[in-house]
Amino acid sequence: MTGELEGGMSEQVPAETGVGPLRGKDCIPASEGDVPAVADGPAKTQAQCGYAGGVQPGLGILELVYGLLFDPYKTMVIVARRPPVGIAFLVVTVTGILGLISGYFAASQVFATGFPGTGPEQEAAIFPALLPLGMMLGLFWGYLKWFGFSAVLHLAAGLIGGSGTAAGVFALVGLVNMPSILLIPVNLLIYWLGAGKIMVALLAGLTGLASAVWTTILLVLGLKQVHGLTTGRSLLVVFAPFLTLAVLVLLFIVVLVLVVAVQPAGMYHPEFF
Repeated sequence: MTGELEGGMSEQVPAETGVGPLRGKDCIPASEGDVPAVADGPAKTQAQCGYAGGVQPGLGILELVYGLLFDPYKTMVIVARRPPVGIAFLVVTVTGILGLISGYFAASQVFATGFPGTGPEQEAAIFPALLPLGMMLGLFWGYLKWFGFSAVLHLAAGLIGGSGTAAGVFALVGLVNMPSILLIPVNLLIYWLGAGKIMVALLAGLTGLASAVWTTILLVLGLKQVHGLTTGRSLLVVFAPFLTLAVLVLLFIVVLVLVVAVQPAGMYHPEFF
């Protein structure tokens, strides 16, 4: 009996690699040559993953925050297998509220700098009245953008051969809002130091660029795991909505120019009407 078990184990897990035929339906998957997130060595079978029943657990919010900042690849592998939609909703909500509040303070400074005639009395009358409305509209726009962008990415990924789930993309797009939290201290600096200082404006620009780059990196890594795409195709999916919008704007401008160009002389003059 012991010999049969040992023989079965030797067939399932080759001695030279220690890797069995199972990459794990519920364990973190790994493509050929990749190292799974559960181990620093070769890919392991479900039984070797170290989890009860071979089931890969999800990540908590603190683990996700840390992983997105310092270990995005392994984090996205886990997100692709167990999409944390609830945590993604929390991330979108919290970052949206904090961004709106800090943006409110920054906007008050920009308003005071851009309109020198206004004083604290005018600001005190205008901005507190706009804050509740701005919060509601801002959160609504954030949720709408989250849903719409997720749908576009999922559709684009499917068109070029992706095989992921809508829930995976939905969770991914929500989680990549995390880098936008870097803009919050910058908005507070604008409020405290003023919007007219060159160093503050430079810091705001660099922080915004860093946030955009990191968000793009997370999206590419996430789409690779969720939809099983290559890096090039993931980049194409990420930029597809913006490229499509740019093409539509360009076409609109071309059509507008052509319409004006074919009008008879004087037809578009005000005296014609």
